[in-house]
Amino acid sequence: MTVGEPVVTGGGRSAPGEDRPPPASYAQERAWFASRLTHDPPTYCAVEEFPLHADIAASDIRAALALLTARHEPLRTGLRVLDGQVTQDVRPHVELPVEWVDVTGLDRTGQEEARNSLRARLARRPFDLERPPLWRAAILGLGEGAWSVILAAHHTVYDSASRFNAHAELIEICAAVEEGREPELPHLPRTYSEHARRERARLTSARRAELAAHWRSRLAGLPPVHTVPLDRPRPPTRTFRGAEVRAPLPTGVLASLNAGARHHGTRPVVLLLAVYTAVLHHHSGAADIVLGLPVAGRAEAETLPMVGTLINMRVLRVDATGDPDITVLVRRLDAALSADERYDIPFQTLVELLPAPRLPGVPPLYQLAFNHAPAADLGAPVSSCEEDLLLDVTDDALRIVYDTALFDRSTARTLLSDYLRLLPAALDAPGMRLSELGAVLGLRRSATKAHPPAGRPATAAPRTPAEKYVAAVWGDLLDVDVVDVHQDFFSLGGHSLQALRLLSRIAPYDPEATLRTFFADPTVAGLATVLQRMYPGRTVWQ
Repeated sequence: MTVGEPVVTGGGRSAPGEDRPPPASYAQERAWFASRLTHDPPTYCAVEEFPLHADIAASDIRAALALLTARHEPLRTGLRVLDGQVTQDVRPHVELPVEWVDVTGLDRTGQEEARNSLRARLARRPFDLERPPLWRAAILGLGEGAWSVILAAHHTVYDSASRFNAHAELIEICAAVEEGREPELPHLPRTYSEHARRERARLTSARRAELAAHWRSRLAGLPPVHTVPLDRPRPPTRTFRGAEVRAPLPTGVLASLNAGARHHGTRPVVLLLAVYTAVLHHHSGAADIVLGLPVAGRAEAETLPMVGTLINMRVLRVDATGDPDITVLVRRLDAALSADERYDIPFQTLVELLPAPRLPGVPPLYQLAFNHAPAADLGAPVSSCEEDLLLDVTDDALRIVYDTALFDRSTARTLLSDYLRLLPAALDAPGMRLSELGAVLGLRRSATKAHPPAGRPATAAPRTPAEKYVAAVWGDLLDVDVVDVHQDFFSLGGHSLQALRLLSRIAPYDPEATLRTFFADPTVAGLATVLQRMYPGRTVWQ
């Protein structure tokens, strides 16, 4: 059964003199856009299981979830578009979407099956991002003081660091109930909405100029697209459809990884990155390799105890010139990561500050990504992806997520197999050069198989009233002359936030409804077609 329990708090109100709701944080904004384009609800839903051991009742755990929700604004937040900007709708109270499941009568196998079924069901149901709360949970009674809370939360309000904070607070609240005392919970010096306002206020024009100078230097001459061979030509528009292959991390690799990190004086993640670089170098033939890396976004002490999404994507440029060995490659990676540490910038702002021409169907700045979440669970298989390729590594498993429009499953399996073969070789022999590591694999694919992005139709000037109207709004927003209805919005320097502003002007009553359609065909002709379908019979546009 579902139980509703109101949570009342004074959080989320505008500061004195502020009429507008708080803006979405940069991390929320990015997750909002990405989830609007995905075809798979679980892709943007984190599913966690929190074991609890206490002599308490299910109602006590519901009360613990209520307190957690009262303390952390994102658990009471939805997201709305206002005047072309994604804003937070922080509610003073929400109904707790919590259900109770008694599995005490099942044996261990039956309980495990019930858990897996429940996890899948909680993740599969889509969230309406305008209607908080953007999470749901189930309390499982396992018997003899053993409980489990399964939490499914949308990435706009929850990230991997939130997992540890939420679990720690639930454990402390339940322990306090059992012991008849008040819980000792970490002080929250700043609300999430205050954090969102603060991070935007910090990005002053002077700071933007400093960040722009750093990243324009670091990313000068950046390859517009990777050269890992594709299995089919890249379509002119992104489909965001993906699949995955996964495998367990071999026994003993984790211990070797930690020992190798100590030997190199680095972190295990850097060794994992070095081997991924070696695999990509082998398959692409490139020595200039660009990766997208998630970073926690919690450098400030005030953000450490928060439950909410703060994660950012950073662009890492890896120098693999000169056939380095693993030791040299690790040093270069450490140096690159350290050089960029002080220049953390919201990814969407980086795209805005580096308005390099965009190729049709190519994600901006990076198309290959890497994620290391040691204590995480890979969760259910995904059917969407943002990048061409993503390597996801935990303490006991790894997977390749791939764009199905570009790669076959067999190619993803080859990449995963190659990584698993190179990892122990690189750990055992850090003096091996990339060419020697490549020889371990053998040359199985040609590095000349990459397909260029598809071309576009012949030039055509705006002719219909709808095309002329879209071209005029488009030109005003981007400060360009739009002379071809087949020009790509992003290739002219547009970015996602400008796309939302464009749609808010052209379709003010429902800009979100046209977002995915626009990304599928981001041209004047494509948007004019959408308008004519939305407003059939209209011949005058203004």
